[in-house]
Amino acid sequence: MNLHVTNDSYGLYPVEIAKRIRNSGTGDNNRIVNLYPTSVYKDSLISYIPEKKAAFIKYIAGLDRLDKIIFHPYNETAYRFLQEAVKKFPGVTVYWMCWSYELYNLPHLLHTLYEPFSAAYLAKRPFSINSLKKIGKGVYINTHTALGLRKDYKARLEHAHSLVHYFCSPFYADYQFLETVTPGNKIQYLPVAYLSLEEIIPNLHTFISTGNKVMIGHSASLEGNHYEVLQKVSEIDASYPVLLPLSYGDIVYGDLIKKEARERFDNVEVLENKLERNAYYQKLTEVGWAIFNSKVQQGVGNIMGLIWMGAKVFLDKDTSTYKDLSAWGIHIFSIQNDLNKYELSNRLSFEQIE
Repeated sequence: MNLHVTNDSYGLYPVEIAKRIRNSGTGDNNRIVNLYPTSVYKDSLISYIPEKKAAFIKYIAGLDRLDKIIFHPYNETAYRFLQEAVKKFPGVTVYWMCWSYELYNLPHLLHTLYEPFSAAYLAKRPFSINSLKKIGKGVYINTHTALGLRKDYKARLEHAHSLVHYFCSPFYADYQFLETVTPGNKIQYLPVAYLSLEEIIPNLHTFISTGNKVMIGHSASLEGNHYEVLQKVSEIDASYPVLLPLSYGDIVYGDLIKKEARERFDNVEVLENKLERNAYYQKLTEVGWAIFNSKVQQGVGNIMGLIWMGAKVFLDKDTSTYKDLSAWGIHIFSIQNDLNKYELSNRLSFEQIE
């Protein structure tokens, strides 16, 4: 029996997994549990239980057999669940479907995510105990405290990885990064795509990049490092029409970025409301150039959609996304080397888009 374990407050991806199980004809051999009982989207096929040890033990006790357990993603909560699962099923095969945040947002790596503006904002932002707990839930081993890392952090991280057999991701460079986090781990790489391009973009062939807007980032997330891109692009040409998606993330940070963009550019369109998926991808057809200054694998749905449409996409050259897309032969551009007047003035050729 296969058990899919999610920890998703929004719940849309677990519903997608449930739909696949229902349509596969193998529903009796697949179960799914969401360790977030108050998720927005729900499905009758999914069991919803709280993030508590007692709830984990009770759920696992109700399983007669467990051959494979697949985590979407494998974060701190998933690690605690797995510790209980292996007590009853020590021979279970463990799969980690990597969502990227749980790999890169480790406490000892947080300083690598931010350029100066985001780093300064984060340092000044007031924290409460509740906000610290909320942030902590997002990292792999929950060690965000006012006093710093827990003394057993490294040992817990190594033990968490020792329980996993397969690391699943479309990006081999993510697996290479994992090996730098816990050198010598015995996890094997398994190439797995979360969704097909047709599932990411409904009505795939109707979307073509025809606009001349420069899109900067995809959310009001500090990891987007918008400020430095706004600064650099405005110095190249302040007349570029800018599209700034800020529909989710840190509201205060988003307001600062919006203000900065409007001070630097003549024409700025800000997306502050979430659009239905087809409407969002239709909006992206207005983009000719897109710049994502995240230091990690992030915004893949946006990136793949824009590449498909024929927009010119700029990424940090050290990200797994840039490395693997380049290795696959896709025409991708780096912020460090290619963000200049020439590249922002010329579109991709038909041959490059193909």
